[in-house]
Amino acid sequence: MTTGGINDDSNNSFHVPGFLLEVHPGSIQEAGWYTDLIKKTISAIEPGVIQKIAADLGLSFVPEKEKESEVCFINSEEVRPEFRLSYAPVDLFHYICAILQSPAYREQQRTSDYLCIPYPTDAVSFWKLVKQGEKQTAL
Repeated sequence: MTTGGINDDSNNSFHVPGFLLEVHPGSIQEAGWYTDLIKKTISAIEPGVIQKIAADLGLSFVPEKEKESEVCFINSEEVRPEFRLSYAPVDLFHYICAILQSPAYREQQRTSDYLCIPYPTDAVSFWKLVKQGEKQTAL
């Protein structure tokens, strides 16, 4: 079953550490451990998951978000999501944060040591959730 661009079937999900439910999005950047939290979260994800997401979305996974330049605007916020070519750990982290902030999801996952995050079903929905997660972590 698919809802809003994410798969609801547990066979179509990947695991992340349960401690992420305890992290309040607005405190992430205030605490100054934003980068470490991203690294810790992404390193806990199986490499095959990252490859599957890349293949399913038609994107390349890059180890670091490329900075915008005056020559190439492919990673600019102004580029429509369907034209982006790559995603980085911070993008996947923001996607996960957006999923975790759903009240229904949080209630369902309350007792888990690890969390099942649904795979994104398409690039447009993925980028919408990335943007939502980015806004939530910037609060």
